[in-house]
Amino acid sequence: MISSSHRAGCSLALALSLALALGVGCRAGEGGGAGGAGGSVSSGKAGTGGTAAGGTAGSGTGAAGTVGAAAGSAGMPGSAGVAGAAGMSGNAGATGSAGTTGSAGTTGSAGTTGSAGTTGAAGTTGQAGTGGGSGAAGRGGAGGASGTGSAGTTGGGGAANPCAARPGLIFCDTFEAATTTTPPSPWTTTGTVTIDSTTPAHSGRRSVHIGDTANDYDTLLVLHSASVLPVAGGRFYVRVFMQLHDAMSAGHNTFILSDLFAAQGSGNALRVGEQNQMLMFTLMGDTHAALSNANYYNDGKPGIQFTPGAWTCLEVLLDSKKPEIDVWVGGVEVPDLHHTDFPIDNYDNLRFGFEKYAGPAVDIWYDDIAVGTQPIGCD
Repeated sequence: MISSSHRAGCSLALALSLALALGVGCRAGEGGGAGGAGGSVSSGKAGTGGTAAGGTAGSGTGAAGTVGAAAGSAGMPGSAGVAGAAGMSGNAGATGSAGTTGSAGTTGSAGTTGSAGTTGAAGTTGQAGTGGGSGAAGRGGAGGASGTGSAGTTGGGGAANPCAARPGLIFCDTFEAATTTTPPSPWTTTGTVTIDSTTPAHSGRRSVHIGDTANDYDTLLVLHSASVLPVAGGRFYVRVFMQLHDAMSAGHNTFILSDLFAAQGSGNALRVGEQNQMLMFTLMGDTHAALSNANYYNDGKPGIQFTPGAWTCLEVLLDSKKPEIDVWVGGVEVPDLHHTDFPIDNYDNLRFGFEKYAGPAVDIWYDDIAVGTQPIGCD
């Protein structure tokens, strides 16, 4: 309840012109100040109670408060009541109690990194199977066109040992044992044939260079040795890596000759070479011939072509008993060069190089030449 002394003080204060501003202050005390007045009587407690109900009471009974103000202003100490309103500021402190901040969520622990899987051991390469013999077939019409394209090339210089021991291997030469530019025994030569250690070899540092010129006919590296050929049973494989300086020619020329030393170039001599810009062979002169695309004269598509400047693996099977001729390039059989209908001899003489008929002259390199009674392969 508001005291009578406080009402009298307020009335007097309103009468004083000097306290116009204080009158405004009293009005300010009317709303929230009603509670403040209570605070002047009972400092802290009334102030707290006044804020709860004083605001409501002040708005409802403001006129009465004005009267009370006139009486209450007699003693300036009433201003102390205003100071009591400062106790309301203490209330604000109660408001200021901030809600407690929630504790931060804990950060999940990082997942552990899985251990790396182990690398499986490389599988071993299976032994190449020997080609099955087919029955002797009559020479029929031209077969369907075979797939065309350049032969797969073999990278130079970094090859695994192409003369490593393997089943049936009789002879193999990497030419690394050469100490001069002349091919070592058992090789002989015709024309300009030299050991080359400047051009990258297929394996190691050395290969054989065939330096054919416009005036040459036979520029050949010759293998004739009783310790190598002929073989018992008349069936053997010969494998060679070769690199052409230029693209294959449209004219007919020879890269490999197989014949009898006593009758070189005659009888059933076999010549593996080029014609119509593809791999081919002839037998008994031109009596028998096969292109790597047997349908070339119908479809005009080239068969197997060697990529210039790249090493190419060429392997040939020669079986004089069956008879059978088969050819692989880059380890892949060339179907149109597989024949069982041509007669061949049990050859004892192999020649590698360039026998030029149509030309032009060319540079060729040979390396890692091998002979065996079982497939040799390109590794």
